[in-house]
Amino acid sequence: MKQEPPSVTGTPKEFHLLKRFALLSFLCIAALTVTLWVVVSYYLTKEMLDREWQTTAQFIRTETRQFVTPEDFTAPDPARVAHKFQTLHDQITAMPDLVRLKIYNPQGIILWSDETRLIGTTFENNPELQEAFAGEVVADVSSVEKGENVFEKSSFKKLVELYIPIFSDDGRTLIGVIETYKSADALYRDIQRARVGVLLVTLAGGLLLYLSLFAIVRRGARQINEQRKNLLKMQSELVASQRMAAIGEMAAAVAHGIGNPLSSIRASAQVAKLDCADCSGQDLQQKTLGTLDGIMRQVDRVQLRMRGLLNFVSPLEPHRGTVEVNALVRDAVNVLRARYDEAGVASRLELDTNVPVLPLDPNHIEQVIQGLLTNALEATPRGGTVTISTEVRSVPGDSKAVSISIEDTGEGIPVENRERVFEPFFTTKAQGTGLGLPLAKKFVERNGGSIAITEAARGGTRIEVTLPIAGAN
Repeated sequence: MKQEPPSVTGTPKEFHLLKRFALLSFLCIAALTVTLWVVVSYYLTKEMLDREWQTTAQFIRTETRQFVTPEDFTAPDPARVAHKFQTLHDQITAMPDLVRLKIYNPQGIILWSDETRLIGTTFENNPELQEAFAGEVVADVSSVEKGENVFEKSSFKKLVELYIPIFSDDGRTLIGVIETYKSADALYRDIQRARVGVLLVTLAGGLLLYLSLFAIVRRGARQINEQRKNLLKMQSELVASQRMAAIGEMAAAVAHGIGNPLSSIRASAQVAKLDCADCSGQDLQQKTLGTLDGIMRQVDRVQLRMRGLLNFVSPLEPHRGTVEVNALVRDAVNVLRARYDEAGVASRLELDTNVPVLPLDPNHIEQVIQGLLTNALEATPRGGTVTISTEVRSVPGDSKAVSISIEDTGEGIPVENRERVFEPFFTTKAQGTGLGLPLAKKFVERNGGSIAITEAARGGTRIEVTLPIAGAN
């Protein structure tokens, strides 16, 4: 039973380029904008703070050299130099936002402080102070929760502790550390304003980038839609042209298919005329009737062929039956015997007696063999020979196949045309349709076989049809 092709249960969803781009690009640009803002804000904040701390440290070091000597940091009696540190404190705290001052000697002991209760104490668990004694300017945003901030808790909520190492005149010997407390409210307000400015700039840049890309893609999407419409229009026109080509191909195939039987009919009619001229009476009647019976058989074959070829546009599914390949070859040779005799071409059969019965479509294989025999006849000059042979041979995959080869003694087919002859409408004949070998190839392949063209041993063309014994897969 002929199977119907599977029906299409749905159509692919339309791809909305503009909507997809609008969403994905918005997410990507938003992520890029946020990342850029975070990175720029981080480095801007860090740069501003570092610059602020270094500027403050440079100011305090300059003031320290004016009012305090290196020996004052190591004085055995801190009270004797307390007035110098008091002057330094007054000078430094005159700078805006500097509110407190602590001075450490090289041993980490508070040498002087505006909070006199801290003088003489030390705080060993202060990592920032240890880094300052290592020569680094250290800033710590403190919430006045350290042990040394016991007296600042009641006066301040949040301060920046700035630890500044003080060196001797040679710039290499550490003589002490000055810790100053700085109110950073104004600084952080400036930083916040800068961060907001960076955010606005990045948002404006991201928005401008998004709108620019959206406009470009929108224009591209419109062009794609126009091209898609044009493509659909061209596709519909192509389908129509393909239908017309199929109709033309079918008509050419019908003309090609009925050519050989009609030639046989003509030859039979010529024989009938000769019989009528040479015979008389009952003998003439019997010969004429026999010849006319042959004509009727050929007409029946024409009708059968036309019915098959009129279904060319429908799937050429084989209707399998039991086929004796050797018998089919003999019948085809006998049908074309008159044409071979008229052309002066001999036919030679070399049939393998071990060829088994194959499950093939007899109509398909008959058309293939007759078409190939006709091509061989037309390619062979007068006095030449067409050899038809069959044999059982091994094929890859440890299986067997029947080979049908038709070899002529004509000029042969050029190597560059041996593949093109299987293309529809390609022909080297003046009156050819270019459908004989393509139809033969289609019939053979539908029956699970293959067809190939090689050079014959005597310079002509050898066409070999291979049919699997086990049937088509």
